[in-house]
Amino acid sequence: MKRFKWGLAAALSLLLVVLAGCQAVGGVDVSKAALSTLDVKSAMSKQTLSLQLVPADGKLSEEDKKAIDLLNSLSVTIDQAIMQDMNHVSMEGAVQLQGKKLPFHLAIDDKKMDLSVEGMTQPISVSLVPEELDPSFAVPQMNNESVIQMYKDMLGFLLKHTPNPSSISIAPVTDKVNGESLSLQKLHIEIRGDELAGLAKGFLTSLSQDKDGLKQLITRLYDTYYPIIAAYYAGVPGMETAAPTSAEKEKEIAAVADELIGAVNKLLPDFDKNVKALFEGTPELRTILGKDTVLSLDYLLDSKLNIRKQNMDLTVQLPANDDVPIKQVKVHSEAETWKINEPVTIHEVDGSKGFWNVAPGEGTPGEMLRHLDSKSDLYRFMKDDMKITHKSFDMYAEDDPTTMLVPGYEPVIVNNTLMVPVKHVANQLDAKLSWDKATKQITLTEDLTGAKIVLKVGSKQASINGTAEVLAQPVQNFDGSNYVPMRFITKALGAQGHWDAKGKVLTIERD
Repeated sequence: MKRFKWGLAAALSLLLVVLAGCQAVGGVDVSKAALSTLDVKSAMSKQTLSLQLVPADGKLSEEDKKAIDLLNSLSVTIDQAIMQDMNHVSMEGAVQLQGKKLPFHLAIDDKKMDLSVEGMTQPISVSLVPEELDPSFAVPQMNNESVIQMYKDMLGFLLKHTPNPSSISIAPVTDKVNGESLSLQKLHIEIRGDELAGLAKGFLTSLSQDKDGLKQLITRLYDTYYPIIAAYYAGVPGMETAAPTSAEKEKEIAAVADELIGAVNKLLPDFDKNVKALFEGTPELRTILGKDTVLSLDYLLDSKLNIRKQNMDLTVQLPANDDVPIKQVKVHSEAETWKINEPVTIHEVDGSKGFWNVAPGEGTPGEMLRHLDSKSDLYRFMKDDMKITHKSFDMYAEDDPTTMLVPGYEPVIVNNTLMVPVKHVANQLDAKLSWDKATKQITLTEDLTGAKIVLKVGSKQASINGTAEVLAQPVQNFDGSNYVPMRFITKALGAQGHWDAKGKVLTIERD
């Protein structure tokens, strides 16, 4: 239930933004203003973002209070963002947390992403070349122009059919953008949660009457993605297909459009009744989608309908529940933009000390901490607050609920000694493992300290950083996996093991 509510709150936020109205207001084409953001090729901007969790009534546990206070102290400030073009972007700003300020500098181009945060001994560099990330990406990619056009077509279609909310207005104002006083049009939009069902019904009603527009959108998606999908599956046995003829393509697109329109037409007659049933079956929605859930947006537009300044306040009301000690989630954001479509140049991350090159998904906790100044706020935040070194996993001797009860994953008992598979435990604790087939020697490198653990199959003799150790049982091979006494390996890798003899479950934890 907890995940459902948080997921619904996130989905609601997205819906509120999408259903922000599209019809002309006071002579201002709101749809055109929204689409104009996709025509920005270069610009400079700054932004702030903050979060506030309002505790539920009643006494909070110490753990809940600590978590809420931590998140409420979080804010992000981007002092300067530069978009040189669609492939070159940089951001400089700071993350504030618990009164600590962590300045950062991010730079992205078409080949890599570089990130420097105060407290790092070297900035991180991550490759963005598709083939380097995954050879399967070595297929034709969408260029920026086709991506932008696809987004414009999709957004334009959505805006075309989206009705305006009840509260929307436009008024002339004078305001400052990056210190410059400008004459602007202020578009104010306010949407309540209890309006969403009506807005959604209006959207679907309008959509049901625009089969031609839907066909055009499907055609755009087809033309964008079909070449990529066809290239991806080229040469894959059983997946090769000949390119459809124009007549076949039109027939398929018409069939998809008919199916979608048919589904909408089936949904509309009972729309109100189904919404009512949804609220009755899930009472929590009456709170989440109630009048106290509100999105307030202010867009300040120049004469070219460019959005020069924007303020956003989102409040999501949550139902009372013991599992979620929060009654409101509030998000506030402010942004302003200047030098739109003028020549600007990004600021590169300083690489004078070299870069730590990391592939996405790589970088163990130990590697990360070794690239941080141990006296820095960032080090303390990652280690003490984020607890990146913490690990916990279970191993089942019987009735594994994760269906992973296969050789190499389950603990076994040998002569009253609990034995565990070396490779699986090492992987879970980020230890590096090397195997010498000739000598049957296993060498582990502990992630956090770099300690060297040496084992040998069939032997009770082991060592940790050269200091000899005697195992309770020799290293043994079962079904192709090497096993070692649990107490030895967990201690050597800085963890603790807890064996539930009744449930036949081993829990291994590392702080």
